Parts: sequence; structure tokens; C-alpha cells
Amino acid sequence: MKVAVIGIGNILMGDEGVGVAVINELKKMNVDADIYDCGTMGVDILNTMLEYDKVIVVDAVKGFGKPGDVVKIDPKEICESRRIVSMHDVDFTFLMNMAGKFMDLPEIVIIGIEVEKIEIGIGLSESVRKAIPKALELIMEELKI
Repeated sequence: MKVAVIGIGNILMGDEGVGVAVINELKKMNVDADIYDCGTMGVDILNTMLEYDKVIVVDAVKGFGKPGDVVKIDPKEICESRRIVSMHDVDFTFLMNMAGKFMDLPEIVIIGIEVEKIEIGIGLSESVRKAIPKALELIMEELKI
């Protein structure tokens, strides 16, 4: 099974960059998956996703708990509720909703980290930074195929 882990987010917007931070830590580990920092690619991310059997997406979320909570999310829930609040929200949510209607997508798992602050500035809040090990743990569980 061909697996990718994709981190999305904007490191210039505080906690919004947590997906990229998790990917940077994952790159230091020995994993049997392709790892991508897709930043705020939006719709362009689809080309990367279609090359895989399973895709694990790591991103900032809002409305799934308290800051620093790490959750595994069904992509259908995201498409219906639109609770991702990042700068790339419209593109990624639209992509999941529309692409799923017109093509066969790989298995998609979203690992979301509840944000504390999204504002101009580099660096994660303490609660979100402390959530990175839990996010890595969930990713490693998903990679056990």
C-alpha cells in the first residue's frame, strides 16, 4: 500500500502552521511513507493525493475540543461541517467535497490539532506545540497497515 502524510498550514499565521510543524518532526523519524509539506497549496494538493492508496492529512482545526486537543477526523465530517478555520479552508474543504463526487479518492485520514490562536506571527502557542507528540503517535498508528 502506497501511503503519504501531508502537512498543510501557514507557518506565518501562528497555530495555523501546526500541520507543517508536525511534518517537520515526522521527517526526523523512520517512517514507511512519503512525507510532504504542502503549506497552503489548496486545490493543487489533489495531484499529490491521487498518487496514493492512503493519505494522512495533518492540519489545524477549530471546534473539535480545547486548544492542543488532537483528533482523528472523518473527511466527510469536515466537508459537511466546515470546521477547519485555516487560510486554506475553502480550497481544502471544497477539494474534498467536490473531488469525492467526481473521482475515486484514496483512503483519507485527517489528524487535526485544535488551535489556540491564528494571527500574524511565527511560532505555535504552548498548548499546540505540546500536542505535536500526540499527533505523531496517531500518525504512527495509521501507518501500521
